[in-house]
Amino acid sequence: MSGKLQVASVVMLLSLCAVCQAATPMAQGTIRFTGSIVESSCKTSFQPIGWRMDDCPALARNTAIDVRRIDQQASVSALDSTSVKVKLVAENVQGRYYDQHYALVDHAGKPVTSGKYLITLTSP
Repeated sequence: MSGKLQVASVVMLLSLCAVCQAATPMAQGTIRFTGSIVESSCKTSFQPIGWRMDDCPALARNTAIDVRRIDQQASVSALDSTSVKVKLVAENVQGRYYDQHYALVDHAGKPVTSGKYLITLTSP
């Protein structure tokens, strides 16, 4: 009985070591998923005073929009630190799809027509 217990102990120890070594290190960062994209994305076009997003699926309707200026900063700063915001100018809903027209505006609501901006759209 003692011999069988020793063999069982060695087998158990070896199997636990294999399980411990099988774990992948956390520094690797591989993400795998399965599935498919079932809706097409919006058709985006840019205009001098803003941009349009046409034929957007209904699931993308609550898109979060963030605007950040990316111009190189001058050595002298302006007295008024105006912020640029996104304004929804027009919207047209067509069943499952919708169109939206956005513009960049300053703090007074006037269109911003110059400068370089990074616009980030995040859909649910």
